[in-house]
Amino acid sequence: MTFDALAQLYMADRAGEQKPSTLKETTLCHKVISEHLEGLDFRNHSREDLVAFRGRLAQGRMPSTVNKLIVKMSAVLAWAVENGHLSKTYDKKLKLTKGVESTRKAFSQHQVSKLMEYANGLQEESWKRWLLSLGIITGGRLKEICQLTTSDVVVFDSGVVAIHINENGEGKSIKNKQSKRLVPLTDGAYGFDLAAFLRYVETCRAEGVTELAQFGYRPSGEWVNQQGIPAALTGTYERGLVFHSLRHSLASLMQEKGVSVLHAQAVMGHASRTITFDTYGNGVPVEVVADMLRKVFREIA
Repeated sequence: MTFDALAQLYMADRAGEQKPSTLKETTLCHKVISEHLEGLDFRNHSREDLVAFRGRLAQGRMPSTVNKLIVKMSAVLAWAVENGHLSKTYDKKLKLTKGVESTRKAFSQHQVSKLMEYANGLQEESWKRWLLSLGIITGGRLKEICQLTTSDVVVFDSGVVAIHINENGEGKSIKNKQSKRLVPLTDGAYGFDLAAFLRYVETCRAEGVTELAQFGYRPSGEWVNQQGIPAALTGTYERGLVFHSLRHSLASLMQEKGVSVLHAQAVMGHASRTITFDTYGNGVPVEVVADMLRKVFREIA
């Protein structure tokens, strides 16, 4: 019983549970795994076979990529055991442990301030300004920010303004269920102009435009990573500082300021390893998160 055969059975059973984007990625991963397993029969395999497979995968790939592929393989193998196709597998603790630290860089607080200063210098009618600004104060993923609509900007009776990250609407998607969240917008954070942003949203509405982004996800990423960030930082720019680094910067700032994991998860949309947080994390009142962020940003002002 080869991995390819098991993967086909697995996908026939589980494909309906996956989003189209995830399904495509899973299919590609299965193809790579099958190629590197070289026709191994899982009804007659050993730990040594899988260690050798891991070695082949590691040639020319980052440790994090290798581990991602191993996780995909293990999901299929676990399903195969549960469904009686295999009696035992030897993939436990197969993932690499060395060299898997994130290579993502975070901006310094001075650099974040420079980025907001640069953004504020762009025209109020420019999506580029709000793409960068929202990334700075929310830590949202690039795709999450780029797919925002006018209806995703929510004003509460308490006066709190937040962006609603969700998958409501054609073509929208989020990374996982924890990604659905409300992230308050903090007026004055690094110089963020909330009133100007709301004017931009109202202009979009008045013109009958639903999407906040004036151009797509890929062009937005190309501009912010290849032009916007390097231009804003000039002499302090380093290769590897990208839009996603803003996410790391905000997460690090909240940790430094002693923000609870529960509240940090509510902002970042991460799944924690604590069951309580996974269950109730998205239930944190938006006003509580807004107050927390105001305090965090006020302390660095």
